[in-house]
Amino acid sequence: MSAMPRDLYGLPVSTTSPDALATYDHAVRSLLGWQADALPLFRGAAVQDPGLALAHAGAAVCLFLEERFAETKEASEAARAAVAGQSERERGHVEALTLWTTGKIDDAVAAMRRHLERFPRDAMIVQRLYYVFFWQGRFPEMLEAMAALVPHYPGDSFMLGMYAFALEEAGRCPEAVRTAEAALALNPADAWAVHALAHALYESADFDAGVTRLPPAIHPCRGLNWFRNHLLWHLALLHFARGDYARAATMSRRVFERAPSSIPGDLHDSISLLWRMELAGRPMGARWAPFTAIARERAGRPGLAFHFAHVAMALAAGGDWAAADKHLALMRERAAKDRTGLAGAVVVPLLEGLHAFAAGDYARSVAQIEPLRPRLIELGGSRAQRDVFHDTLFEACFRSGDAERAGRFLAERIARRPDHFWRSRAA
Repeated sequence: MSAMPRDLYGLPVSTTSPDALATYDHAVRSLLGWQADALPLFRGAAVQDPGLALAHAGAAVCLFLEERFAETKEASEAARAAVAGQSERERGHVEALTLWTTGKIDDAVAAMRRHLERFPRDAMIVQRLYYVFFWQGRFPEMLEAMAALVPHYPGDSFMLGMYAFALEEAGRCPEAVRTAEAALALNPADAWAVHALAHALYESADFDAGVTRLPPAIHPCRGLNWFRNHLLWHLALLHFARGDYARAATMSRRVFERAPSSIPGDLHDSISLLWRMELAGRPMGARWAPFTAIARERAGRPGLAFHFAHVAMALAAGGDWAAADKHLALMRERAAKDRTGLAGAVVVPLLEGLHAFAAGDYARSVAQIEPLRPRLIELGGSRAQRDVFHDTLFEACFRSGDAERAGRFLAERIARRPDHFWRSRAA
């Protein structure tokens, strides 16, 4: 009896097609590396072997990330049907991923944890659990998980890159830089390792090194999906932090405004850059219009709390108060049904504070956002991404004439990372 085929991480795969397995392995590496071809590769593997449950599950993940929910449901059901009678590893893999793709997040996290105890080298499950932690603001758990799993992946850049970012979010920036560099030495095209390096240099206030090192680091990352724009957003953010607002604004036009995108990652970055310009006293005027239009169309969709906040920013900053008020009312309705309490305790008051800032009611903005500071991490996103909310509070203090709060927050902000704008505020 021949041995069961194994994937690139040495785990069993139920297939008799070497071509399907090779295509599947390629798809896994593409998903881990933010490549645009992951979905067609998973689908291609499923065509080569319709019984390859792992390929159907991988397609479901990609479709879910693209918000193609009807197709996600079909792929998830195909995965569940195909995996019956297959190995324990495959059944656990499909269960964990399809719980996630069907919106059962807590059950998915529990299933992923159980699965990784038994199969720590199931890299796709590692990556999904990692990003659930990311979007739930569970960064200590992210770091703990990666510290335990990295030893199972010697010589694997993808795991080192994820570990590097978890180190940075824990404030361990020198270790994060070294770990990201080690990942890039193994694989210069590892986009998440480049991302971790960008974060670590930014949080270290090493802005000059960041604008020098990031462009050649991004260059080898070919064939990426929307994530390439996110790497360029980090470069624009480094220029902004240096005080080169013109360069940051030009990058915003070139990367995000020539062809405004409704992809959530692109949309968050687009809105965040324009809002930061507004905070720095540089009105963006008509540049808001395409993003306000996209936000208006997306306002009623399901999504992450982090996404709802950015939709609110675009609607308010773009002056579409009818849509902004409608969106806020919808969030209040959802808060009444939210079992976690996050929507009512954090999302709604944050949206109210962002609206107040855009309307010039800075004292109300301070009153709404300040009590939320300890809980903003629960919105998910990185420290750099969440700073847009904290910085809105700080700037509202200045604009409202609240000298005591402004001085206190300014000292805190400069001590953490002395961006040019805040240093100029202190002058």
